[in-house]
Amino acid sequence: MEHSNDPQEKNFQPTFTLFGEPIIKTRCQRNALISGISGGILSGLVAFLFTSQPRRSVYIGFGGYLAITFCMTCYCTYDEYSLRKQARLIKTAIYEINASKKGSESSNSSLKVEDA
Repeated sequence: MEHSNDPQEKNFQPTFTLFGEPIIKTRCQRNALISGISGGILSGLVAFLFTSQPRRSVYIGFGGYLAITFCMTCYCTYDEYSLRKQARLIKTAIYEINASKKGSESSNSSLKVEDA
């Protein structure tokens, strides 16, 4: 195996992405995936305890995993989208307030110069 001294290759770590966002960076999607896995395992075990049919229990567990993961991921994506939209609106409002303050300060300074 050949080792490289390139610093970019040392920092490169492949990440698992879901909907274009790395799972590690979005805590909410990571939690959705973990909840889906644990919910699928739990639903499969409960189904096996009630039916004693391993094949049907696997199907129920996998269905539970898909349903829980899909629902929580959709909620997470919607929640992150709405938070980003609110942050964008707040940044715009702050920018407009700062721009109006700078505009009023420059008009006040021109009045002060004219008075003198």
